[in-house]
Amino acid sequence: MTQPPQWGGPPPPRPPYQQQYPQHSQPQHRQPGYPPPGHPQQPGHHQQHVRQQHVHQQGPWLPPKPAQLTLLAVLNWVFAVAMFVLAAFVVVSFLMSGSTLVIGIVLAVIIGGFGALNALAALSVNHPHFPNTAAAQMAGTFTALVLLVALVRSVRRGLAELLPSLGSFALLVVCVTSLVLATRPAVKQWIAAKHQQSIAQGHVPRNRR
Repeated sequence: MTQPPQWGGPPPPRPPYQQQYPQHSQPQHRQPGYPPPGHPQQPGHHQQHVRQQHVHQQGPWLPPKPAQLTLLAVLNWVFAVAMFVLAAFVVVSFLMSGSTLVIGIVLAVIIGGFGALNALAALSVNHPHFPNTAAAQMAGTFTALVLLVALVRSVRRGLAELLPSLGSFALLVVCVTSLVLATRPAVKQWIAAKHQQSIAQGHVPRNRR
C-alpha cells in the first residue's frame, strides 16, 4: 500500500507524455445524387423531390369538375325516379279503367326499364375513375322518345289530358337540356383529363379488364 507523500519530500514522478494522433477513418460510401454528410443541402431540394413524387402518384393535373356534369347526373336521377313513378301510374290507371292488366304491366316494365337506364347513366357520370356520358346520351334519347309519344297521346285527347300534356312537355324540355349538357365541350375535356389521370394512377378501364 502506497503511503502519501511527506511534507517537504520530493513530488511523485509524472507519467511519460504520449502524443495522440488522429485516426484516419475510412471513406463512407454514399449514394450518387446526395450531398456528403455535413454538406449544406440546397434549399427546396427536398420539397421539390416530394412534390415530384406527389405529382407522379396523383397523375396529370385535373381541372375542377364542371357544373354541367353534376347537373347532368342530377337530371338523370330525376328522370329515373320520374320513369318509375310513371310506370306505377300506368299500372294503377289500367286497374282503375278495367282494361287488360297484362298490357299495362308490359308498358310499366318498358317505362321502368327506361328509369333503370337513367339510373345507370347517373352512375356512369359519377364514376370515380372513368366517368362517361354515353349512357346518359342513350338514356336521354330513349326518354325523349317516350315523352314525345306520351305528349302526342295527351294532346290528341284534348283538355281532358291537359295536366299530363304539360307534365310531358316539361319533362321533354328537361330531357333535351340533359342531352345538350352531355355534349358540352367542357364536359368532354374534363372526362378525357379524368381518364388520363386515372390511367396514370394505375387504374384499368372497364373495357380492358
